[in-house]
Amino acid sequence: MISEDFSVELRSFSVKYPLFELEPLDLRLAAGERVALVGPNGAGKTTILRALAGRLPQYEGEVLFGGTEARALLPGLRNHVGVMPEQILRYDWMTVRQHFAFLAQFFAGWDRTYEADLTRKLEIPENALLGNLSGGTRAKVAFVSAEAFRPPLLLLDEPTAGLDPVMRRHLIDAVVESLDSDRRRLVLFSTHILEDVGWLAERVLVLRSGRLVKDRPVLDLCAARAPLSEVLFRLLSDE
Repeated sequence: MISEDFSVELRSFSVKYPLFELEPLDLRLAAGERVALVGPNGAGKTTILRALAGRLPQYEGEVLFGGTEARALLPGLRNHVGVMPEQILRYDWMTVRQHFAFLAQFFAGWDRTYEADLTRKLEIPENALLGNLSGGTRAKVAFVSAEAFRPPLLLLDEPTAGLDPVMRRHLIDAVVESLDSDRRRLVLFSTHILEDVGWLAERVLVLRSGRLVKDRPVLDLCAARAPLSEVLFRLLSDE
């Protein structure tokens, strides 16, 4: 599935809930891109991530991976999409090593050597119990869980939420280094921390009230005579 022209597309994609509607959206994300998805709570960010992860079966329009509808790729889609959730799903009695061994059973491309390299680089104590880990270490474990099989599409849902600035930068540097080693891959991440956008993203999608209001390269936004975080805040607040 992974190729130089790998892409993900949303065509007339929309979702309706009783109290929320994501308006029809057309969007193309290409291999090699690092894309930030920003917006207030309830803007539709999680809905888009769930659809791309194959976890939202009810929607209008199309979700395409390399031209193939996502529904037609289930359940094998999980081998092409890595998901780093805001809260890691875990068995607290497992050690980190046991957790990775358990996950490796479900992903055809899981690379135990790469897993070990990431664990060492991020200074994750592999013999520690998941239930005893700090928030920052849990975030690093979640990243390895999503990355160890080198998925063509990596989805990060609020990856640095709750982390201190040093830990945030450490984790983002690990993400960038991993992805820069193979520019055929694509990452889409949601965040409320606007400063993180400049560290990780090359393109920004701004959602507000279920509608895409801006799709711009980070360099274009940085051309404004204001910090990137200030520019994004103005877009989010409709100033």
